[in-house]
Amino acid sequence: MMADAASRGDAKEVQQRESWDQLKKRINASGNRANIGNIKDIIVELFGANLVRGRGLLCRLLMRAQSQSTSFTAVYAALVAVINTKLPLIGELMVTRLVLQFCRAFKRDDKGLCISSVMFLAHLSNQRVAHEVLAFQIVSLLLETPTDDSVEVVVAFTREVGAFLGSIVPRVLNYVFDAFRSILHEDRLTHIVITRDLLVMHATLSTEKIMRDLKIDGDLERRYESRLRYDSYKRVRLTKTKISKISKIELAQTLTK
Repeated sequence: MMADAASRGDAKEVQQRESWDQLKKRINASGNRANIGNIKDIIVELFGANLVRGRGLLCRLLMRAQSQSTSFTAVYAALVAVINTKLPLIGELMVTRLVLQFCRAFKRDDKGLCISSVMFLAHLSNQRVAHEVLAFQIVSLLLETPTDDSVEVVVAFTREVGAFLGSIVPRVLNYVFDAFRSILHEDRLTHIVITRDLLVMHATLSTEKIMRDLKIDGDLERRYESRLRYDSYKRVRLTKTKISKISKIELAQTLTK
């Protein structure tokens, strides 16, 4: 009896391992082929897999692919946004992992990983997966003690999420530009040409120009009949994340002025 139970247990374990490997191959094969032209087909393929079980695999795949090729960030964010309407736990897991990745990169002074992380979070904000409060927290953390690297990360972040912030919470965008101008006037940065040129360029741009130039790609806008209304979207709002030292009262005052 005990030998039969052990053999059945081993067979079940082998079957589960094979099922996991098949799920991993299926998710990797679909995710690696994602682009603007076939994103709808990729979404259908992914929904055919067990995404509840493989949500960690999907998030890891998209994060790794995006860090290696940031030009596809908008595609991966649109993919997550569509899946998020049906499986909100995947959007929450993706944002949580990106925030943790950003925090680790920030502590290690890994500028490249910081930029790729905030770019992904910016596009998730554009797609209404991440809350705009998270964008404000990231900007506040990076500009709390500005350095050449942190300002460069904020510039890259503003490039991606500027139009969204300008239309939803314009005071957050104004806060960013005011911080840029203050840094320039006080000359708190070292004279690194690329950082200062980027800062001057963004500090002199108007909000109207940001909103006119930085638009979400029309091919990646969420135009699917199966989507729910915007008010019912599951949007991740990580206000409890220890990403900045801003109090809730100060945050609420800034967003409601």
